[in-house]
Amino acid sequence: MKDQKYMTRRDFLKRAGLAAGALAGSALACGRGEELAHLTPTPSKVAPTAGPGTTPIPVATLEGTSDTVLVNGKIITVDSADTIAQAVAIKDGLIQAVGTDDAIRALAGGKTKVIDLSGKTVTPGLVDPHNHLQVLGLLQSFYVPLMPPEVRTLDDMRAKLSEVIAQKAEGEWVTGYFLVVGDRLPNRHDLDPISPKNPVFVIQQGGHYGSANSLALQIAGITADTPDPVGGVIERDASGEPTGVFYNHRAMDVLRKHMPLPTPELTRDNIAYAQPVFAAGGVTTFYDNNVRGVDTIKAYFDTDREGKMIIRGQVYYTLEWPGDLDRALKEVEYYEGNGFMRFAGFKFLLDGQAKMGYCHQPHNGVRWDTPTWEPQNFKDAVRALHDTGLQICVHCFGDAAVDLTLDAFEEAMNANPRPDPRHRIEHCVLSTPQATQRIKDLGVLVCTQPQFIRLGGDHYADVFGEERARRVIVTREWLEAGVPLALSSDAPTAPWILPVVTLFGAVTRITFSNRSYQSEQCLTAQEALRAHTIDAAYSGFEEDIKGSIEPGKLADLAVWRKDPCTTLEALSKEPLDPETYIPALRGLQIEMTMVGGEIVYQA
Repeated sequence: MKDQKYMTRRDFLKRAGLAAGALAGSALACGRGEELAHLTPTPSKVAPTAGPGTTPIPVATLEGTSDTVLVNGKIITVDSADTIAQAVAIKDGLIQAVGTDDAIRALAGGKTKVIDLSGKTVTPGLVDPHNHLQVLGLLQSFYVPLMPPEVRTLDDMRAKLSEVIAQKAEGEWVTGYFLVVGDRLPNRHDLDPISPKNPVFVIQQGGHYGSANSLALQIAGITADTPDPVGGVIERDASGEPTGVFYNHRAMDVLRKHMPLPTPELTRDNIAYAQPVFAAGGVTTFYDNNVRGVDTIKAYFDTDREGKMIIRGQVYYTLEWPGDLDRALKEVEYYEGNGFMRFAGFKFLLDGQAKMGYCHQPHNGVRWDTPTWEPQNFKDAVRALHDTGLQICVHCFGDAAVDLTLDAFEEAMNANPRPDPRHRIEHCVLSTPQATQRIKDLGVLVCTQPQFIRLGGDHYADVFGEERARRVIVTREWLEAGVPLALSSDAPTAPWILPVVTLFGAVTRITFSNRSYQSEQCLTAQEALRAHTIDAAYSGFEEDIKGSIEPGKLADLAVWRKDPCTTLEALSKEPLDPETYIPALRGLQIEMTMVGGEIVYQA
C-alpha cells in the first residue's frame, strides 16, 4: 500500500460539491425490550491490531491480482440497478470487481486470500448516519444502569440506587439512566430518602428528561426563584418549588454544569469500547450526530490519529446555547487528517421528545409551544453555519420544529446560494403534508429512526390525538415525493443498536404491542436497505466512495448469515407474532464485517 494516494479533506469536500473556499470559517439510552436483548452484539471476537485503522479514503489502481476475493455467495450490490452478483474482489482496500465466481476467481493469485461465503449474503457495510457512538461507551463507564428487567418500578430504582450510594463517599455524585419506572418521572421526593448525603441525577433513556434529588438542586442553586431557561422546563409543584424534574437539555444543563464530567481519557476509552459493538452489527461507518463539547470532538480525532479507529466516522458539533456558535466558528477543529474520522458539520436540537414536541397546535404533553432556541437566534445561527460550507442537522420532533427549520434553511440558502448544501432534518417524527414538498424543493434530506415507532407507537395518539398521530414518520410519503431518506439507529438514545432491527422496523413499523403502525407508510426491504447504505452515505456526502458494492468504492462489507431482504420481506407478510419474528431476526446475524478489505468482526 506504500504507493497508495490519499484524498485530503479539502479534496473530499470538493468532490462532494461543497464550497471548499468557505471552510475558513444525548442523549442517553440502553436496551428496551429484553425479548430482543440477545440481538445486542458483544464486542468482536477478532481483535484488529493495525487493521484498517490508519487507512484514509484511498485512490488506487485496481489492476493486477486481488488481495482478497469473496466467492460462492449472494452479493447485494445496492447499485443503481440493484444488481445481484456471486462474488467480489478487493484490492488496496477498494472494490476491484464484482461478478460471477469464475470472473472473480480469475483475479486471484497465489497470495490472494479466498473467502468461500458458502451461500451467505454480502451487502455494503451499513452506514449509521445518526447515533452517539461514544455515549454507548459512556453508559458502561459513567452511569448506573437502572434498566429492565432489574428496574421496572420506583421501588426497584430506589433499591438499586441505595446499593450504589452505599459504596460512595459522602458528597460524591451518583448518576444513572432509566427507561420507565411508572406513569411519571421520578422526582426529588422519590430520591431524597435514599440519598440524603449524595447528590443524585438520573436521566431517562431518551436523553431529554432528567430527575435530581434535593441535595443536587441545592448544590446547583436551583430554587423557586430560578427561572426556566429558554427552551427548557424546570418542573415545579403547586407552591412553585422545583420538583427535581427537568425537561430538555437546556433545563438539565442548569444542574449538569455542577456535575463532574468524563475525562478525555475516559471518552477515548468509550470510543474504543463502542466500535466493535457497532462492527458486530455490520456497521462500517457511523455519524455521531450530537457531539457536545470541543474536547469530545478532539477525543474522536485523537483516537484516529493514534490509529485506533476500526470503523469510519464523521462527527457533528452540537450547538445547545447561543454561546456555542462562537465556539463552532472559532474553536472546533475542522479535521482534515488522513484517517478514518472527519468533521462533517453542525447539529441543533430544536425541541425534545414527545412531551416537549414543538407543535403548531396544543398536545397533551408538558409543553407544545416551546422551541429550544428563540426563533430569530436560531435562524441567525443557521445562517452563520451555512456560510462555513458544511452541513447542518436539526433535531425536530414536532411539526412546528420542522417548519421553523425549513424556514431557517431557506433563508440561509437564499442569502448565500451554494450548490447542494444537503442540510438534514433529524427524526422528523411529526410533519405536515405541506412540509414534505418543501423538504423536497429545498434539497433537504430526512434521517429518521423506525425504532421510535417501536418505542412510542402505542402512545402517540394519547399525546398528539388520532389525526396528528397518523403522520408519525411518513417514510412512504417521503420516498414517493422524492425526499432523500436515510435510516439510522440513534443508538444508544434509541435502545436497539443493530441495523437489522432498524430495517425490520422500517418494513413492519411494529409497536411495542406488536401491531403495525400506519402500515401504508412501510418500506420494502430493498428500500430500507438502500436507506441504510447508499442513501445513508448520501446523507454525509459519501455516496461516491461507499454505500454500494461497485468497483472503485471502499471495500466496506457486511456478510449476513441469511439474505436480509428476502427474510424481512417474508416477515412483513406474516402476522407480527414474537414467536415468529424474533427467531427470524436471530437468524439474520452478521457473520463478518470488513472495513477497507480487513476483517474487523467475525462471529
